[in-house]
Amino acid sequence: SCAVSAARAVPRAPSASRSPTRLAAARDGDASASSSSSSAVPSPPPRRDYASLFARGAEGGCPPLFLAPMEGLGDRRLRRALARSTGGFDEACREFTRVPGALSQGAKPEKLLRGIALNGYAADELLLLGEDFSAEERNLLAAQLMGSNPDLIEQCAKFLATEGNAPRVDLNCGCPANVVTGKGAGSSLLRDPEAVYDCVAAVSRGVAGTGCAVSLKLRSGYDDRGLLKENLLAAQAGGAQFVTLHPRTRREGYTGNARWEDIAFAVDLLDVPVVGNGDVTSPAKAFELVERTNCAGVMIGRGAVQDPLIFRRIKAAFAERRRHGGEEFEKSENFAKAETERDGAFLFGDEDENEPAAITRFLRAFAAEAFAGEALPGTRVRASKRLSVSDLEKFKLGKLKQVCKYLFAANPGLTPYLAEVLTADADAGADAEATLTRIERLVEAHWRPPEDVLVDAFSMRAGYERGMRDGGKALQSTFVAAKSRTEEE
Repeated sequence: SCAVSAARAVPRAPSASRSPTRLAAARDGDASASSSSSSAVPSPPPRRDYASLFARGAEGGCPPLFLAPMEGLGDRRLRRALARSTGGFDEACREFTRVPGALSQGAKPEKLLRGIALNGYAADELLLLGEDFSAEERNLLAAQLMGSNPDLIEQCAKFLATEGNAPRVDLNCGCPANVVTGKGAGSSLLRDPEAVYDCVAAVSRGVAGTGCAVSLKLRSGYDDRGLLKENLLAAQAGGAQFVTLHPRTRREGYTGNARWEDIAFAVDLLDVPVVGNGDVTSPAKAFELVERTNCAGVMIGRGAVQDPLIFRRIKAAFAERRRHGGEEFEKSENFAKAETERDGAFLFGDEDENEPAAITRFLRAFAAEAFAGEALPGTRVRASKRLSVSDLEKFKLGKLKQVCKYLFAANPGLTPYLAEVLTADADAGADAEATLTRIERLVEAHWRPPEDVLVDAFSMRAGYERGMRDGGKALQSTFVAAKSRTEEE
């Protein structure tokens, strides 16, 4: 799901080999040291009016809602399925594209980096759907880069902005995976604010003069939060027009509760908008996050797989709060009633469609994308890597399981059937289409609005200290309990 890396990535050189003065100079307003030096080039109007989007929340409306980039889970299939069915998000961002740490000897830089940057990316990916979109939902897809070599990041950002027509290029400083951090990218950049600054400034230079925005998604730190302030200021100095903070460290992975106080700290510190990310699984959680942190926007990842209606729920909740007099609404009896209703209707009384039907539409839309084949349009797949018929059936079943792991495990009506879905085996005769039909019938019969759970706890890799795999404990216990109930039945 990531761009093909034709060159072997290498770790970034230690910060001691770079000038320690550039970041300080940029903070002091030295244009020659900052990416703002590129501002001499007249810039066209922004491709996306993020200022107006953030103003919506500041003026009492629903803050902008972003669908998070998620490698492996939040790929094109999921984005299009959500957009075609339940919708509600204001912008989606493609999962990260890996930028190599160095080019192999003899490589043709322009051709190689253009291929890396643009492989699999289509700014109009969601616009092509055409149907059932409000004006504010018809938006271009943002792009995300991950790497540690500023020169190569700059070139990839330039291709995305000039040839890819990207509305925004985001720098990934949050991925905790060992295979990424071992090469100096992702959350490993957070060990050195100078590296954060260099890479954000590289994106800024790459998109200069195009109307493409620059942003950054980061965690609270690598091993601890000791450099959070420095990293946030580095991102702003490098030219980030807004930042998204997932308030867990790399070491914490996806365990425990997100520390929203880190988001509040970022909001108080920075002059640019801050988008909050982590543990938003309901309108009540969205209200709480915004109220506690004053963040300008909300990004949701796995929560959107747990509950494909979450964006619509949140927008409806904020609209209802505005009609009922503002922040006091979520403390009222009406809000408590809406949060606990289990009558199958959309939150706050959307009478056009019941929830099981909406979830079924999402599942069908996802299957239409996943069952089309293993290769995504716009990506290059060597013939030797194309799946056989039997492997393709396993692939289809695997994609259904991946979604249902979240959809069922947090839903009190569906949890008892989780084991049945996860144990479907193509080698034992399980058929993807028949399994989908069974899942739809279960949803129609047992769906209830999901409970507030830490969806990140369902990740099979929740912690990253020494590569530990302890994140599947919550899922494993749920699976075992559900399997026991199924066997008893």
